[in-house]
Amino acid sequence: MNKSKREKLSVIIPTYNVEDLIAQAIKSVQWADEIFVVDSFSTDKTVQIAKKMGARVVQHEYIYSAKQKNWAIPQAKYDWILLLDSDEVVTAELRKTIEKLLRNPAELKKYDGFGIARKHYFFGKFLRWGGRYPLYNIRLFRKTCRYEDRDVHAHIVLPKERIKNIKGDILHYSDRTLEQFFEKFNRYSTYQANYMLKVHQQGLKKFNWREILNPFYLKAYLKDLWQFLPFTPTLRFLYMYVFRLGFLDGRHGFMIALLYGFQDYVSRTKYLELSGRRARLRLLIQRTMMNRISESRMAQKENNFRKKYNHNLSIAK
Repeated sequence: MNKSKREKLSVIIPTYNVEDLIAQAIKSVQWADEIFVVDSFSTDKTVQIAKKMGARVVQHEYIYSAKQKNWAIPQAKYDWILLLDSDEVVTAELRKTIEKLLRNPAELKKYDGFGIARKHYFFGKFLRWGGRYPLYNIRLFRKTCRYEDRDVHAHIVLPKERIKNIKGDILHYSDRTLEQFFEKFNRYSTYQANYMLKVHQQGLKKFNWREILNPFYLKAYLKDLWQFLPFTPTLRFLYMYVFRLGFLDGRHGFMIALLYGFQDYVSRTKYLELSGRRARLRLLIQRTMMNRISESRMAQKENNFRKKYNHNLSIAK
């Protein structure tokens, strides 16, 4: 295919210590005009492998996913971006769809972002139920787009009429082993707890009908509200396993519903620990300040008493 006759594409891949995954991710998008790897100072061979495969690599400090991606997007060379996580692979069907789109300026003009379905790989099986597929996210978008500012599970937010879902999947090899799952589980539950604390301190976003009518804004609002609802872990399990027919995926469907419900429980427990720690810290500071004020007042009283005593003593003499 002659790339000069189509719109050019930059692929952004955020990475950190993924030497076992980065090669397959890059290999699936080597047809793109630029592969831009944004690395969070990996200590393994991730950077060496990416450079060897022709990617442009820049290292940048990681705070949370949305911040890293929003920093990377303006650094890309071209006006259309495909965002690919390091544990994902673009299928041949999706490649054909994207290349066809890039040759169609009239179609590109109508939209700012394109939704792509992901297939969730969970302990040796691609899931099809439980709300795991098709799970569309905007991954192909204009360079002017940005992710919402959330610590976890942030998305590109666009008006509904500027989005179109396209054919082809991204294969998401996120949960390969129990050890790898729980490493991510611990990290994400901490991110979620910190975000819950932020929402608690700032308050929920004001209800705006224009935004709520947009499914992406509505989803973001419900995510903020969800973690504070009673019985969230149980509701998560029932939603995935029963309402979204997760039981049709057999034991894998049961496991993921159970583990995701447990993750909600752990996130809330960490949040309560964080908020309690902050409250105890504030109380300690207040008590320390009160003690200092009391000590200062006592010292002032003692000083006044000494002055008065010395004054009376001098008069008596």
